[in-house]
Amino acid sequence: MKSKIQWLLKGMAMGCVDIVPGVSGSTVAVLLGFYGRFIGALRNIDGALIGALLGPFRTRFSAESRGRCAEAWRRADMPWLCNLLLGLLLAFCIASFVIPALMERFPETMRGLFFGLVLGSIATPVRDMGARSALRYAFVTVIFALAFFVILGLQVEPPTSLVTATADGSQSLADLCRHAPCFLPPGEVLSLPQNASIHHLSPDVMLPAGTTVTLVAPNLIYCFAAGFCGICAMLLPGISGSFMLLVLGCYYFVLNTAKALIHGLVHGELLTSSLVCIGLFAVGGLLGIALFSRVVAFLLRRFKNATLAAIVGILLGCLRAVWPFKMTTPEGTLNAWPTLDAYPAFMAMAAGLGIVALALWAQTRKKKN
Repeated sequence: MKSKIQWLLKGMAMGCVDIVPGVSGSTVAVLLGFYGRFIGALRNIDGALIGALLGPFRTRFSAESRGRCAEAWRRADMPWLCNLLLGLLLAFCIASFVIPALMERFPETMRGLFFGLVLGSIATPVRDMGARSALRYAFVTVIFALAFFVILGLQVEPPTSLVTATADGSQSLADLCRHAPCFLPPGEVLSLPQNASIHHLSPDVMLPAGTTVTLVAPNLIYCFAAGFCGICAMLLPGISGSFMLLVLGCYYFVLNTAKALIHGLVHGELLTSSLVCIGLFAVGGLLGIALFSRVVAFLLRRFKNATLAAIVGILLGCLRAVWPFKMTTPEGTLNAWPTLDAYPAFMAMAAGLGIVALALWAQTRKKKN
């Protein structure tokens, strides 16, 4: 039992770090010494294991088939992996209540923190390569950096659609966004040109009955793709899954939708639309685990330095998407120059760099010992 609690706490530590864009949960796995076991357990999820798990259903739960199922489950290290993933899930649920609220109240400051974390995390793959290899594979870094910089562009708009919702007199804009679910925070919904009639209101103020509000609905296929890409990024040391969600423009949406779903279940309400979005996200993540864990193992075994150089390029190119200063126009959300009162965002950037530096120092000390 003590060992299970320890691995549960390690999973929560990995999840808490990975939920913040910039620091990879896989880096924590390396720091705590179980990254190899983590990737190995993920690679064990294959057709043979699935066949063994389905065996009892085909043989009417005979004792022999149940024994083979239990043996395959233990041999694949699934009890350990499930315990670790349970910790990750608990961390995700806790973060879904904290981070969206901070992003709604301090959007620019939080984006500044994320930018600092991502910028600082570039040191992780560079250090793993070494100075000589970093120079040798610099062309790979430049190619990937330019490619992602051009692809992302100044305008980062995920596929969404506009829908309308009508207030019944007992709902605020934040309530409507939570039940929809809405892809954007309530503050950004207010700034949409279609909602010009309620620009003067606060997201927490009750809307008059009959007020029509335009919301931004998610694309369901995009939810699946985000789960797949997010888990693939999490498996790479140096890139966090939440960073990938931030680049894809759905970081706030995923956390806030999970928060709405949990909040609804606690109060006896099942938000079907939120359940569908999170379900598709989870299915994409499971598929990413099953497929990409093998790709990661192969790339790091055969082309380690080239893979790390590509990761550095991806991080550099994607900084364009996580730039903290934004402006909303009829054409979409664009990057902007910082204003004179933007010092909280710069302080948050410095804090993000400091957090990464502390994590790297702890990892270096762990290796020395």
